[in-house]
Amino acid sequence: MKFLIIVILFFVIGCTPKTRYSNVTEERKEDISVQSFGLSTNQNIRLGSILQSYLGRPYAGKSKYEEGIDCSEFTMEVFKKYDNIRLPRTSKDQFNYGTKISKSSLKYGDLLFFRTDGNRISHVGIYLEKSKFIHVSSSHGVMISGIRGKYWNQRYVGARRVINLNNK
Repeated sequence: MKFLIIVILFFVIGCTPKTRYSNVTEERKEDISVQSFGLSTNQNIRLGSILQSYLGRPYAGKSKYEEGIDCSEFTMEVFKKYDNIRLPRTSKDQFNYGTKISKSSLKYGDLLFFRTDGNRISHVGIYLEKSKFIHVSSSHGVMISGIRGKYWNQRYVGARRVINLNNK
């Protein structure tokens, strides 16, 4: 009888769907809201869907079993999938791409840049709304953070708009 129970449990546990990326904290589980900031509803949904699909993906080099990603590779992949926008490979080079915008003019889909490693631009993320952005953390993978917190606010360098809102 015990053997039968163990066999049944084995099949039940083995048949449960596996999450795409494991180790997702509550902060990273939240849905990416889709609000119109110059993009059509369909474009918002498409970008939100692409961003959502990356949540929880590990940082490059963190796991030999899952495909990791770094911050600039993340933004490159997202914008290539979204509208075939080809961003440069590094966050430093991405900072020179697109239209410079002020922090007060941030819109959904804008790139945000930070100095996390000395005086050089070393991190990039994508603005969502309400002072939140999605990015790749070296300790937590792809996640959502707030830019008003002390850490990100002190390291913020600037933003660029790479989606042409006039043609959308």
